Parts: sequence; structure tokens; C-alpha cells
Amino acid sequence: MDEIGSLDISWVQGYNGSNATFINQTTICYPCGNFIKFLDISSNDEAIHSSPGEGIGAFTVCGTQHVLAFSENCLSPRIFIYTYPSLTEKVVCKDGAQLEYCALSISNSHPYLISCSGVPDFSIMLWNMNSGELLCKAAMDLLSCTGLSFNPTDWHKVCCLTDEQLTVWTIQQADTKYLLVPSKINLPFEDGNSLSPGDDLINRPGSKIGNHDIILPPAAIAGLIGDIADTFDGNFNENKRQVQPSSHCWTPSGDLYLGCGGGQLLLINTETFDVKMLNNDIGKRQTAFTNKRTESSILKMPPVIDESASDDGRQRLGDGVFSCMALHRDGLYIGGEDGILRCLDVTGNVVQVSDSCPIDSPITSLNWSPNYAKLAIGSSKGSLNLYDSSNSGTTDLVLDTHFGNFVGLDMLNPGVQHCVTVREDGELQIWSVEDHQLVGSLPLAVQCCSLASSPSSHSVAVGTLSGHIYVIEVTNMDNPRIVQRLRVHQHAVMHITYDTEGRYLFSGSDDGHVYVIDARPSNKFQVLAQTAIDGHIESVSTHTAEKHGSVRVVVTYTALDADINIGATKITQFDVPSDLNDNVSKYCTSLKMDLVEDSINKLNFNLNESSHGGAVTADRKFFTLPHYSKQLHEIRIPEEAPKKANNKASYLQPQKMCPNHELAGGVVTMSPHHQWVASGGSDGQVHVRELSQLDRRVSVHAHSFHSGGVSRMCFSRDGMYLLTCGVGDGVLTCYSWNFSATGKGKVTSAIESARSHKTALHAICKREDDIMFAIPDWSPLDAVSREATSDTIGHQPKSPRTLAMEADQIYVTPTPTPKGDPTWMELKILEAIREEDKEFTEQKKNLRTEIRDLRRKIQSMMKENDVLPEIERLERHEFNLDTEDQSRLQAEGDSQVQQVREEIDFGNLAKNYLQEMIKNECWDSMCVKGRCTKAFHSNLEVSNYPMRQRTKEEKAELAFVTKLRQIEIAEITARKEITEAQSKQSNKTEPEEGDDESVEGDGVEQPSMTGSLGAEYGGGSDYFYSQFELHTRQQERNQIILLQDAVYRIKVAFNSEFDEVYRQKEQEIARIEERNTRISKILKDLNSTEELWKPEMDEDEKPEKLLIVEDKEVKVKKFVTPEQQAKLDEEAKVEEQRRLLEKGDNDLQRGRDMMMGGVLEVKKEDELKKDVPQPTFIVNKPQEEWSEDELKIAKEYERKVKELNEEREKYKKTLEAELKKLQTIISDTTSNFDDKLVDLFLKKIKVEMVIFQEELKILRLNFSLLIEEELSTRQEELLRQLEDIKARKSVTVQAVGLAKNKVEEYRDTYDIRVAEDKVMDKNFRREFNDVNALIVDQLYKFYRRRPRGHRRIHHADSQASCVNNNPYGERPLSARQPGTLDIILKQLDEFDDPSHMPEEVEPSVWRRMCAARRLKVKSEHEVKAQALTLADMNAFLQLRQDEDEKLKREMDDTMDELNQLRETSMRFNCNLEVQFLLKQGQVEIDSGKFIPNYCDSILIHRGVVEDLNGTIRQLGEQKIAAMTESKDFRKGIHILEWEHKKMVMQIQDLLNKAKDIQMLKVSRQIQDFLHNEDHEAKKQQEISTLEQTLENQRAHHEKNVKEKKSSLSTLRKIIHRKEHENKKVEGELQEMVVSVSERKHINEVNALARDETGAEKRMKDIVQRRKLVDLAKAQAQEVAVLRAEVERLRMRTFPALVQVER
Repeated sequence: MDEIGSLDISWVQGYNGSNATFINQTTICYPCGNFIKFLDISSNDEAIHSSPGEGIGAFTVCGTQHVLAFSENCLSPRIFIYTYPSLTEKVVCKDGAQLEYCALSISNSHPYLISCSGVPDFSIMLWNMNSGELLCKAAMDLLSCTGLSFNPTDWHKVCCLTDEQLTVWTIQQADTKYLLVPSKINLPFEDGNSLSPGDDLINRPGSKIGNHDIILPPAAIAGLIGDIADTFDGNFNENKRQVQPSSHCWTPSGDLYLGCGGGQLLLINTETFDVKMLNNDIGKRQTAFTNKRTESSILKMPPVIDESASDDGRQRLGDGVFSCMALHRDGLYIGGEDGILRCLDVTGNVVQVSDSCPIDSPITSLNWSPNYAKLAIGSSKGSLNLYDSSNSGTTDLVLDTHFGNFVGLDMLNPGVQHCVTVREDGELQIWSVEDHQLVGSLPLAVQCCSLASSPSSHSVAVGTLSGHIYVIEVTNMDNPRIVQRLRVHQHAVMHITYDTEGRYLFSGSDDGHVYVIDARPSNKFQVLAQTAIDGHIESVSTHTAEKHGSVRVVVTYTALDADINIGATKITQFDVPSDLNDNVSKYCTSLKMDLVEDSINKLNFNLNESSHGGAVTADRKFFTLPHYSKQLHEIRIPEEAPKKANNKASYLQPQKMCPNHELAGGVVTMSPHHQWVASGGSDGQVHVRELSQLDRRVSVHAHSFHSGGVSRMCFSRDGMYLLTCGVGDGVLTCYSWNFSATGKGKVTSAIESARSHKTALHAICKREDDIMFAIPDWSPLDAVSREATSDTIGHQPKSPRTLAMEADQIYVTPTPTPKGDPTWMELKILEAIREEDKEFTEQKKNLRTEIRDLRRKIQSMMKENDVLPEIERLERHEFNLDTEDQSRLQAEGDSQVQQVREEIDFGNLAKNYLQEMIKNECWDSMCVKGRCTKAFHSNLEVSNYPMRQRTKEEKAELAFVTKLRQIEIAEITARKEITEAQSKQSNKTEPEEGDDESVEGDGVEQPSMTGSLGAEYGGGSDYFYSQFELHTRQQERNQIILLQDAVYRIKVAFNSEFDEVYRQKEQEIARIEERNTRISKILKDLNSTEELWKPEMDEDEKPEKLLIVEDKEVKVKKFVTPEQQAKLDEEAKVEEQRRLLEKGDNDLQRGRDMMMGGVLEVKKEDELKKDVPQPTFIVNKPQEEWSEDELKIAKEYERKVKELNEEREKYKKTLEAELKKLQTIISDTTSNFDDKLVDLFLKKIKVEMVIFQEELKILRLNFSLLIEEELSTRQEELLRQLEDIKARKSVTVQAVGLAKNKVEEYRDTYDIRVAEDKVMDKNFRREFNDVNALIVDQLYKFYRRRPRGHRRIHHADSQASCVNNNPYGERPLSARQPGTLDIILKQLDEFDDPSHMPEEVEPSVWRRMCAARRLKVKSEHEVKAQALTLADMNAFLQLRQDEDEKLKREMDDTMDELNQLRETSMRFNCNLEVQFLLKQGQVEIDSGKFIPNYCDSILIHRGVVEDLNGTIRQLGEQKIAAMTESKDFRKGIHILEWEHKKMVMQIQDLLNKAKDIQMLKVSRQIQDFLHNEDHEAKKQQEISTLEQTLENQRAHHEKNVKEKKSSLSTLRKIIHRKEHENKKVEGELQEMVVSVSERKHINEVNALARDETGAEKRMKDIVQRRKLVDLAKAQAQEVAVLRAEVERLRMRTFPALVQVER
């Protein structure tokens, strides 16, 4: 096949929204499958470049250098670098990554390429693009890079972005040595808070050690050591997440804009690594949600958050708006999932949206042209737009191919100029094969899976996932339309194909049928027939051997129970006759239109190996791709079926095998002239072979195996083109033949076949197109209306069958109607039912009549049976005539019951298992079951301690610790005896000062020192450590084990007391039951209705009741199986026989009844119950007719009745007394028990306190162990860090030494080069010694002349816009940049022009000068380049020295921290935390809110306090005695002073009395009193006078009151009138206020207008007036000074004759 020629790529289509970048001012390039596509936006020309490797992985473009780079997808991938527009390979970078490259980036100004690899190495590499050399390599974290870029203003900075973190890499250079240094950025949380270690640690109590705090990093607290400890951030809050980086962009100042998935925008300083959040909408949304959640909880409605605008009025940015970003001088352009291009103003404090433009599809890439005039906007929907910065708000659509995976591909009739494709989302597209343009499209809006083009008309059939087949007319390719929709299959139509002449359309699905459809519009695309295929169809292929002959169809499929992923295992071949559409009934057996296998020669075979794809050709040859062997098989299908289905003859063996694809899976297709076979595999390769030479092939790499390889292929009708589409890349490729001389001759057959085929079908195609043109457009509304109608008909309130049965009428089954969207098979089934109804209508009617009569007869018999006697009555089931149907229904019911029973059994089994698990865990494993005891007369209850059985490990550990403590105590005792024996002699003469304390302790610690009262409640032990001796971790662990044992023993001791009380209650309840027996008898004898108190133990007291289910607890009827029912009936029968035997002749019972009344003992209460027999005459005769004997008998009867009543009364009182006594005894005993239970409850409280004390000590010890573990972990981590720093320090020292040596060597080279440059300058005059000195001076000036400013050469039209729009500005060229010298020499061409030559200089001399100047320029350029290199080397050396100093400081800091940590650990081990048990009076500090703070407290011995209290008491008594003595003395003084004062006052009183007597005047009243003796009469007279005066005053007062009341009523009237007037005035006042306000507002507006118009004028007048006033003052002052000076001068000249007035 290779001798025919080769397949060259003609065009390729497909864009998935990847990075579309400008490679020059007018060309955009982007990856397209295994190709790179170039699109010229000015001319719409397209160019394609194929990848020389295995596909295209990472891709990048540099528009300033016109260079593109991409990697391949394979093991040990390479990086290819090409220049544009020549597309010549510049260099290939090898030996970088192992499996893949994630990202690439090229520097804008220097020949460097940066790359990031993925799994498994995760490295970042720097390459030289000129040589392909790997300059340096560094390891990254295990994260794939999603964004990579150089700093446009400084190529030494590289930003590497992943899904979780951001790293800024710094490239350090020293001549030929490069180094990558990372700097990780700590990103903030989504709410804007920065990440600070330890903020979100798990809450744990603080560790106070005296006045010091132990502060450890989160990694030490988490117990982490190693590299994971360095990256551990200590964030344990799952709801608090860091921002997720999504895009980034460099700023002109070298900072970074970082866009995040949650809508945050960050500004990162790459020098200080400070992070500033410019925009954060997620925090505001959370705040809004929190604020509105309270209101919503009140209103019971969900919160609603307005995301349109923020509180400050700016537009709010949502999630996903920062998918990509690009910086411009106008602002920061961003795009995201919402499909809106925004321009952000980031210059102010608040990010504002200055401009926006809708794109209507998610934006995935943004890239500016090199002159920053055009912005390429890529979308994941397959569109590419251009945004012009000079015309904001609008975009131009450059490309729109609607991205999606192709699921169908075929050539349009006549099969040469156009092809048609369909994508999985239903987008039908028509492409021009010659000019690769999209001619037309039609969105079907359904999920599609297959496509085929009709050879007999301009129509296309599309299969969908819903089982429909859409027929689309493409006569007008610009506007295709749907003309028919068929519902053929239940499942997806995965395979659809036409025969060669377009007569039949074959469709296959997984529903087990292959349908034959008339493909011609003249027959309205009707379904003709179908044949069954028992399995999952893999391929359907057809071949027509002769013109208008039968069509051979070959179907490969997989068995229903086989794995469909390994391909087909069976093959079926059948022939469709040419006259099928005319004689369908001839070839079909039933109304379901299933083809008769003999009539179509249907043959079934097995494939020797599971295979994929298939294509059939002449001579019954079939080509397929085996799954396991990497070959192409040619199989010849036999003409006869095998005798047995699975014998050896049924397995088809391949006749030819040739090497093929490397991966399993693929498709096979035949050329239209059936001379070539093409196969496309999962490896992405396409192989084309000639049938006569299968061993020779032509191969192309069409698609990548990463995306699944090739999914569809087709040849053009003339064989000139081969089209392919991929599985998951959404790329359509078109290859054209580049024929050789031999191939041009062989292709003639294909061209002739296409021409003859077109000629043969031309008339048919024209006729069918005309018919199809007349078919109206299919509308989905018709199908919807039919479905709605059928659904409405299907829903009936009551079925007609039920109504007919109720009316006792004949029910006729209605003709079924299709529901919903029926398939063709369902319609055929309904049609068959209708035909059957028509054929057997009369028979069905007769049968229904007979059934109705029989039903009536049976119903009458059942009614008669109901009134018959029971012995004659029949059972209802005996009237059942159809026992078989009854048996069937019974069997179905039994099966359903059995199924439900099995489900219930499984559910019960699961519940039983869960019950057993809970029971084993919470009940059986407990040696002491948890229970409680409740009081009789209160709600008090006391529970015990449930306890598990100690494990063997716990017992062994306790025994070990106990034995260890015994040994330690014995060793301490022996050591103490030895020490005391040695110091006995020296201590004989010394007084023993510590006797009191030793006597007090006696070697045993008091509870106050042990910290608990465990010894008093059964938890004491001689093996406890003293709290002052717990210094080692082993001692603390041993103490914890001993304390746990103490807690266990305390619980055991309490449980023993609890068990005793519990047994006592059981005994009390038993006694109460015994007494209740007697009480119930007494109550019965007394005929009392008093309720009997019967105490019982509930489930809390006897929890074992919960494990036993009693019959009374089950509320439903128990299900009894037939076996159980039979057993119960047998037991009932035996019991009935026993009872009958007992009722038989019993001599003992009969004798007892006859002789003793049926009882063995006569009881008094029974006798008292008997009444005295009343004589009969008392009832029969009146009392007057009684005889004497009868009177005696009556008196005797009355006496007996009286005695009986008295005895009954006595017996009743006796019973009442006994009842009261029994009730009193019960009450007393239960009250006593309640008292004991109260005591037990108090004991339980104290035991709980003791247990909590012991557990508190255990918790403290555990916490101490935890702190020690953290300290140990931190110490180990510091030691590791120290070793790591030492290792890095040794490497850094070597690096510093090497750098110094290289700098010194290069400095020598540089000095030599500088000296040579200076020598060249000095030798200039020597070289021109043959020229006049004046001319040499002029030439030297030209020799020193240089071009000004070395900048890149731009086109004239783009330079201005680039300078204006480029946010990074134009950068000057560096001496080390490639091409800089060429630019300088090119600029020197203008200086070398002879027009600049002086007139006196000869041309030869001028040329010599120009050549010398060029050499000088080259030398200066080399000097500058070496100077820059030397500066970089010095900077590199300085960085290494700084790094060495930094490591030295880190080492010192680590050593200091390690020493401090060791000191802290030692202090922690020595400064123990001790628990004391003190009385409330012994704690003399102020208690806090809950727990006192003992930080500033000290612990002293009680003896010190008692001695101090004794001293205070003694001094107090002395003070009191002195104060008493002083008090008594002062009391005597006070008494004497008081007596003195008393006497002085008595003297004064007597003197006053004598004086009063002497000075007394005798008035008339005194005289009258002395002279008149009748004082009473005078008093009466005065009284009468006073009474008259009083009466006059009362009358006068009443008169005044009346006047005042009259005045008051008058005043009230006046007040009322005034109030009314005030209200009226207030109303007028409000109106006046309103009018005043309006006038004031009008005046203010007018004043504002006047102020606006005249303010400036008045201001000028005021300023002018002020200046004039100041000028007048200054002039007046100056005049006054001048007058004074004149006066002074005048006075000097003339004598003063008069005095000067001042």
C-alpha cells in the first residue's frame, strides 16, 4: 500500500477552549488534537503543523520571539521548539520528565524555557532554547502545575501555580551555572484571614508550669516528624478552607495578581511575599447569610442573598469569574464560567468593574497580541472571539466549531465535496472537504450516538440514545431540516448504516433486534422488517455484490452474559433480498415482521477471538480487529451454517493476519470501491491497506491515545480523502492522498467507481430529493400532543371492567392504544392484537355470554348455599371452577409471601446480629451488670457501677507494677536503714527537730497530701507513689495503673454495698407480697374496694427484663406455621383428654362432698358467712296467727340472729385491726428501706467525688505524659532540622568556595577583555598614522559615535499602540540578549553611509574607520556582556554567602531553641503539678468564677499557720488587756467630769430662778387672779365669747367658699375657651410652618443658585478689598514714618522753639 503514496493532512477542525495565543500581531495558534493550528485573523487563512512525536501535551507560545513549544504524550516525552512563520525546528529538549509535562512557558526576552513535569517526578526544569540544554532542575511538591509563567519584566522570576498553592521560583545565575530557588506563598483562607500556625489547633487545656507556658508548634502537638512536619499548617477546621488558585498575572512592578475559584482577587508582593486581598465576595456572602439566617429562622423561610451588588454599590463578582486573566494598560481583564469579559480597575482601594462584555459561553483563555491591541478569548464551547481594546464592549467571532465529542461521521451524497458529523450533544454539522469550512449546522437538542448518510438522496439518518432515528434533509446545506423521526428501538441506536445503493437503512441496538428500514423518502422511511440478535451489537456492515441485488449484512455482537469491553464474540450474516419492500409478507412470518431465517440465509458463527469493529467486502471476506492480539484478521464467512451451534466448525478462523495497532479496540471501514481497508485503533493510529497487499500499509497518527484514539472513519467516494474523528478530543481530521507515480494509476479504479456510482444513482437521487422536498418539517409538538392525548385516555377514575362486573353485563376488552412514544415493535404488537380481535370477534362474544350465564348461575347457587344448614353448607372454595387458575394464583401468592418472608427473615437476621453485638458489648462482657435501686415512696434512685471483667493484659500489667513497687519499697527501706545506721552516732547529741512532723506522718501520707479520699472508700494502697516523686515517665505510667486499680476497687466496694441494699429490697418486696396475700383476704372478707399496693421492680432495677420478650408485650397476632399449628392442636387434644379423665368417677372427691361438705377444715369466717335459717311461718303467716311455740321459735331465731350479728361485728373489727397493723408494718419497713437508700445515695455521692479525684489525677498524669511526648517529638524534630541544616551548610560552604573561585577566574578574564578594549582605543591613531592628524581627530569622533538607545525594531503601525497599550512598557535590550549585537550593527549601517563622510577623507580611509568602529562596537558589546555576567556572578556569590549566613543563623536559632526546649523539659519534670485535698478554710485566695487561679499562690505547712495564729492570739490578748485598763481609767475621768458639769449647771439654774423671782412684774391678769375667787364663771364667759367668734368665722368662711367656687367655674369656662382658641392657633401655626419651610427651601435653592453664580465674584471682591485695605494700612504706616523722619530732620536743622505735640 505504501507504493501508492502517503496520506498528508489536509485540514483539521476542533477547538476545546485551550490556550489560544498570538504568535505574532495577526496570527493565533492553538493545539488541535495531534496538530497545532495557526489562524490569521486578518485574512482568515489557516495553517496546520503536525506533531513529530506522540501527540501534543503541554503547549506554550512566545509572541515577542515568535516561538512555540510543545511536549508529546509518551514515556520520556520530548519538548519541541519551533520558530514561526518558517515552522522550522529550533531545538528538541530531551531527558526531562519521565511520563508527562504539565506546563511550559517561554521568556519574553531571553532564550529560556521553563517546564513542569507531572507524576512521578514532579520537577521544574529550566532549558536553553538555543541549545536544548537542561540548565537546572528542582523538585516540587507532589502537585500538578496548572499555571506557569515568566515575569515579563524580569526573567529571573517564575510563577508556578497548582490547585492548592502558589510558588515563586527565583532563577539565580552565575555564568553557566543556574539555580532554582523556591518561595512558597502562604495563601489566606476564603474569609480573608491569613494562615497563622496554631490558630485552628484542636482545643486542649493550657499547660501551665509555674510562671512559664509551653508553646509548641502544631506539628509537635500532632506528633509529626520529618518533611510532613514542615508542610503541616495546623488547620483542623474542615469548614475553614484556603483559597483555591485558578489564574495569575504579573504586574509591571513584579507583583502577582492571583484569581481564585471562590471569587477572591489577591495581590502578592514577590519580594516580601505579603498577600493582600483586593476582592472577597465569599466572606460578604457568608456574612449576609449569617445576618439573614436569624430573620429566616423567625419567618421559617430560607435566606435570600442578593449577589448583584455589594454594600458599597460596586458590582459583586461571583464564583468562577477568575478562570483566566490578562493585564492591559486599561486594567485587568478577567473571564470565567459566567461567560462575561470584565475589565477591573485595580488602581484604587476598591476593585471596580470598569467595563464588561458578554461572551455567552464560559471563558477559558485570555491572551493579548504582542502590541496589546487585540485580545483572544477562548471558550470551552468551541468558540474563539476577538476583543479590540479601542472598541470596548463588543467582540468579533473568529471561530465557532461547537466543541463536543464526535459520535458520527460520513460523506454526503455524492460523497466527494462535503462530509457530515454529529456530536454527542446533538449538534449536526456539514463541512466542506475542499476548503475545510463549516457550511451549515442543525442542533437536534438530543443525545446522539450514530450517523449515516444516504447514497440515494440528500438525507442523513441520526441515531439517538432514546432509540429514535432522525431523518434530516441536507439538500440545502446551509439550512438542514428534520423531515422524519422514527422510534425504532427501546435503547440507544448505537449502529446505523445504509447499503451501497441507499435502498435500505439498517439500525442496531442492545434491545436484541436489527431493523431494516426503507431508506427512500418515496416510501416514507417505513420500517420493513427485523431480525433478532441475541446480544450486544458491536458492528453492522453491509455489502452489495451486484447492481440492485441482495444486500449482505454482517453483524458482530457479544453474548448477553459476556463482557462488552473485550469486543464481539459472535457473528451473524444474512442477506436482505432486493424485493423486500415489495414483498414483505413473503419474507416475514408474523405481524411483528421478523424475517424468516431461511429466506434471508441467516447464518450464526462464533469468532475465534473477541474482536472490535468489522467490515465486509466481496467474496464473503470480513475484516476485524482482535482484542488481545495486535493484528488485523481477514475472515471468510462460510456459505452454510454449522451443524451445531458451538462445535469446532462454528468458530471462524482467520485466513490472514497482519500486525496492526498496539492497543485493543478500534474501528474498521472499507473504501467505496472495496479495494482498501482502513483501521483506526485506540492508540490513535490509522492504517490503510490494499486488500491484495495486507502486509503493506500507510499509517498516520491522527489522534492521541490519551483521548481514546479513533472513534469514526470514512473515505470519500473517489477515495481521495480519508476523514477521522477522535473518541474524546472533539477533533475532525481530513487526510488527502499524495500519490506516487504508481499510485496515480491505481487510484483510477476508485475514481471510476465513484463516477459510475454517481451516474447510476443520479436519477434516483433527483427523484427522491424532489419527494423529500415536499415533505413538511417534522415538529416535536406533534409527538408531544399525541403523548398527552394517550396519557389522558389512559387515566380513568374507574375501570370499565369493574363497572361491567357491577352491572352484571358482558365486558368487551377495548382495542389497546399506544401510550407515550411507542416503538415500532410495540405498534406492531398492538396491530397484531387488533387483527386478532377482528378475526375472533364473534367467538369472543359467545364465550363472554356463556361466562356471564355461568357466573349468574354460580352466584345463585352460592346464595342458596348461604341459607342451608351448616352440615349441608359447602365451603366457598368448592364453587371455584378454575382450579388450575386458582392453583396458579395461589402459587403466585405463596411465592410473593415467601419472598416477603425471606426479606423479613433477612431483616430480622440483621437485627438479631445487631442485637447480639450490642448484647455482647454492653451486657455479656460486663461482670457487674448495670442496674439501679429505687425508693418505695420517693423518686430517689441509686445505680451501681457497671464493670467489665479485667483482661489478662490488664491483670498482668497490674501484677507487674505491684511487684515492681514491692521491690522499690524494699530497696528504699533497706537504703534508709543503712543510711540511718551510718548517721546514728552523729545525731545522738543533736536535738530532734522533726519529731512532731514524723509523728504526724508515721510514714503514711495524709489525704490532704495524696489529693483524694480513696483510702477511706476501699481505694487505698501502699504501692502508690508520692506525688512529689513522680519525675519519670515510667513512674507516671505505673501510677496511672495503680490509680485505675484503686478506682476499680472503690467501685467494687460500693457495688458490694449496693448489692446488699438490692437484696434487702428484694426481701422487702417478698415480705410485702406475703402480707399482701393476707391483706387481699381481709379486704375480700370486708368487702372493701380499697386498692392493694403491690411494689414491683421495673426494667431499670432488673435490666435483664429488657432481654426477655413476653407475650403480653407483642401487640400483633403471632404467626403460626402449619407445623406449629399441628403441634399446638395435638397438645390441646392431650390436655382435653386429661381434663375429661379428671372429670370422671372420683371416689375421694365424692366422699368428701357427701360427708364433710367438700372441705377438710371448718373455718370461722366461713361459718360467720352463713345466715340463721328463717322459720317458714314467719314468711307464710301473719304475726297475729302465730302460736306460742312459734313465738318461742321466733324469739329463739331473733336471739341467734343478734348473736350472729355481734360475732360478725367483732370479727370485722378484728380484721380491720389486723389490716391496719399489716399496712403499718409495710409502711414502716419501706420507710426504713428508703432511709437506708438515702444513706446509700449520700455514700454514692462521696464515692463519685472520690472517683473523680482519682480520675483527675489520672487525667493530670496523662496530660503530663502528653506534654512530655510533645516535648520529645519537638526535640527529635529539632535534632533532625539541625542535622539537615548542617548538611545544607556543608553544601553551601562548598558552593560559596566554588562561586568565589569562578568569580575570581571570570574577573581575570573580564579585566583582560577590558584591557584589550582599551588597547583597541589607543591603537586607533596608530592604525591611521598615514592620515593627516586633523583628519584623524575627525575620524576619531566618528569612531566614538554610537547609536542612541538599543530597542527592538517594531513596525511603524504597531509601535505606537504597543507603547500605549503594553502595561509592562518597552524594555531596553540587554547585552546578553540574543540578537542585540545584530540590532546595533544594523543601526550602524546608517552611520557607515558615505553621506556622513567628511569631504577631506578618502573612501578607503572611511571604510577602514567603519570596519574599526564595528570591531570596537563588537568589543564593547562583549565587555558589556561580560560585565553583566560578572555582576550576576557577584550577585550569585552574594546570595550564596547570604544563604550561608542565613543557615548559620538558623543553626544558632535551632541550637538555642533546642537548649531552651531541654531546659523547659527539665523544668517540667522537676516542677511537678500536685493535687491537694484541703478544707475550705485552708484555701485563703479569692475564688474565681468557677476554678480558683493558683498562679500567684504558695503552699505552706499548717504548723507555720498555727504558730503564727498563736502569736497573733497572744498579742491580741495583751492588747485587749491594755485597752481594758485604759478604758476603766478613762471611765473614772469621765464620771468626775460629768459630776462637775452637773453641779455647775445646778448652780446656774438656782441663780436663774432667784433672778426671775426678783425681776417678776405683777400684771393685771395676775392681779385679777389673785383678787377674784370665782375663776370658773370667768372661764365660761370667755368660752361663750370664743364660740360666738367661731360661729361668725364659720359663716364668713362658707361665704368665701361660695365666692371662690363661682370664680372657679368662671375660670374653667375661660380655660376651655382659651384651649379651643389655642388648638385653632396651632393649626394655623402648622400651616404657617409648612409655608415658611417651603419658602425657606425656595430661598435656599435660590441662595444656592445665587451663591453658585456670584460666589466667585464676591470672593474676588472680598479679596480685592482686603488687599486694598492692607495696602492702605501699609501706605498710612509708611506716611507716618516719613512724617516722623521729616520732623526729625527738621528738628535737627532748626532749634526747637516749641514743644512737639505727640
